Amino acid sequence: MRVPIPALAAAAVVAALVLLAPAQAQAPARASAEASVASGDLGDVAGVTVRNDGRDGADGSASRSGMEINSGSTSARASRDGGHARASARATATGVTLFGGLVSADRVTRTARAEAGLVDYGGRVSGLVVNGTVHGDREGTATFRSGGATVTVNDAGAGLTVRLTRAVAGFASGTTVQIAAVAAEAIPGADPDAPPQTEPTPAPTATPDPLAPPGGDDAQPSQPAKPRITPAQRLARGRFVFPVYGDVRCADDFGGPREIGPHQGNDCFAPFGSPVLAVADGRLNRVGTLPISGNRLWLKTDRGDSFFYAHLSAFSPEAVSGRRVKAGTLLGFVGNTGDAEPTPPHLHFEIHPDGGDAVDPNPFLVAWQKRAGAALADTTERPGALVEVRDFIGEG
Repeated sequence: MRVPIPALAAAAVVAALVLLAPAQAQAPARASAEASVASGDLGDVAGVTVRNDGRDGADGSASRSGMEINSGSTSARASRDGGHARASARATATGVTLFGGLVSADRVTRTARAEAGLVDYGGRVSGLVVNGTVHGDREGTATFRSGGATVTVNDAGAGLTVRLTRAVAGFASGTTVQIAAVAAEAIPGADPDAPPQTEPTPAPTATPDPLAPPGGDDAQPSQPAKPRITPAQRLARGRFVFPVYGDVRCADDFGGPREIGPHQGNDCFAPFGSPVLAVADGRLNRVGTLPISGNRLWLKTDRGDSFFYAHLSAFSPEAVSGRRVKAGTLLGFVGNTGDAEPTPPHLHFEIHPDGGDAVDPNPFLVAWQKRAGAALADTTERPGALVEVRDFIGEG
């Protein structure tokens, strides 16, 4: 589903933006991989992380309240040979029992392979039992709801995800555990080991004769230098779609103090279930659910800009990791999942120019919203309604 929204020039807005440093012609390639036997609210088991170039692995088991794992192993690899990025991750857990036997599995395996900006997932859950019902072996994605838990298998980078919907075995509603969780990212670029290029020395030119008449056979028309467009100018001028359709107010709260660090985005408040849209053409990645960010996803454009969406109430059928979408595509719906459960429904939205650090999205949201013909952004802070988002599986 696509919702067309007009895009007009925003030159007046650009003048008010804080411009970023010009982007390099080609950024260095980057690769990363992560894997864990178990992660979530009951603790981590055998977690490994590698970035850019390297490999790592670990073995581990667990015997703690609510989580028993007989054995497990993880491995992660990443390389950027000649600017060609590759990454892979694998996690396996055997003899898994969760929440006093509510969920059990003989074996859970999950893999992730990334190359050329795409990620492929694989794996299998064997001997799955949920609340006494045998579901056997599973290779495709499936969800089961029984005994006060939502159990999802083979979803993106998680082999098995269990989230309690009510108190079970002494654990509170909302407690979440992931078994065999993996993530991989590989973005091609410049060779990181290549020597830096130096600017060539310009050839000397003769001083023009001030008495010579203009023109002539050797006269060349003057070519003014083309100004370089900064990421801030590109984001303001480009044909971007406002991320929430309908009645929405965005708080100008980037950098505000939070319990685990400065706020990395803006919270856009809207009625529960309001459509959440792709702001640009690009490819989706890391579509899934995490304890703090709730239902979340990343959108990355061909130019390398990344956009992070969190706290969605649900995903649309188009929201699939690795899928290419157009600007205006329906990605999901406004909600308050994750740590935002006690707050009014809103979308946490981040902008990462060139895939780097987050920048204040408010100037761009104001520009995009004006072009959409909607009301101006509301810059009023809403105490207690703003949540810092951290991705437990991977960042970037």
